[in-house]
Amino acid sequence: MFLKKLALGLLIANALYFVYHQNWLHQLIHADSSQREPERILKQIYPDAIAIKPIDAAAAPPATPMAAAEVCTAGPREQWLIYMGPYPTRALADKKKNELTQLGVTSSDISRVDLKIGLSLGQFATEALASAELKRLNRKGIKTATILLWATVSDPCATEKL
Repeated sequence: MFLKKLALGLLIANALYFVYHQNWLHQLIHADSSQREPERILKQIYPDAIAIKPIDAAAAPPATPMAAAEVCTAGPREQWLIYMGPYPTRALADKKKNELTQLGVTSSDISRVDLKIGLSLGQFATEALASAELKRLNRKGIKTATILLWATVSDPCATEKL
């Protein structure tokens, strides 16, 4: 009798593990499986922004140790953005994006809490570069774009203790 109960218990445990492994429980309770692949890959923002290129060992310079002063010479960096918006709805932003495409201007969707729904017409390392591009866009007929300070990356060495 004991062996029958043990075999039945193992059979039930095996069936429960199979149901769990097939994610049938998630489907029954409608759990969010967005943290699993491939849904996570579809939610990536600008996956094309990172390109991994192999380095030819013969072309790469030999690694040399650097002094702490050499490593920490970088100061704060700014990133400037040519921005159009905010738009009250995604449909209006898409309409403006289509108009820009017809003018031959590339744009990308951008959304941040303080900017709401908008379009980016480019990101630049200096305000002067962004101003030059905005003047070029003005000549194409784009009058509502503005230049914003998008981000400031602080000196990574300031927090290190040398």
